[in-house]
Amino acid sequence: MGALETVFLVCLVAGLVYALVTLLLGDAISDMLGELHLPIFQPILLVSGITAFGGSGFLLTRLTDLPMAAVLIIAIFIGISLAMAAYFLWVKPMNKAETSTGYSMNQLPGKIGEVGTTIPAQGLGEVLVSMVSGTTYHMAASVDGEQIPAGMRVVVVEVRDHVLYVTPFPDNYEKGDE
Repeated sequence: MGALETVFLVCLVAGLVYALVTLLLGDAISDMLGELHLPIFQPILLVSGITAFGGSGFLLTRLTDLPMAAVLIIAIFIGISLAMAAYFLWVKPMNKAETSTGYSMNQLPGKIGEVGTTIPAQGLGEVLVSMVSGTTYHMAASVDGEQIPAGMRVVVVEVRDHVLYVTPFPDNYEKGDE
């Protein structure tokens, strides 16, 4: 067995072992490696390309009389083609399909809400904030240290210790003047 044939076999076996391990571990390894945010270098694409390269190279060396240079070029082409096909037929459509209804507390500053429970000058009330996932109630305090009555629209200024610090929304004053 030649050196290049060994490389092909190692790539094939490594890809198959990776597939088996990710199948058994629920994609934990893929998720860890998925922190790479370069779409073309996603682990599934790299591993599928390397596995196809190894498998096609190994089969071509065993089943044909092609020169090693030709086998290498064909195996590289097959590996890249399979990785590109996986990207355009599987990864890219799946990325578009993935949506989340979750949000982070860090996304709340700047959001407009409505006071559900009066916010006392030196205490906590509740604010209703509309998000993609629906409406959520959060504990809230006044940034200015002034009481904010229920029903008033507010703007979230900051979030500390899971408490929204809010101030009255400017259009409340205009409505009150009418």
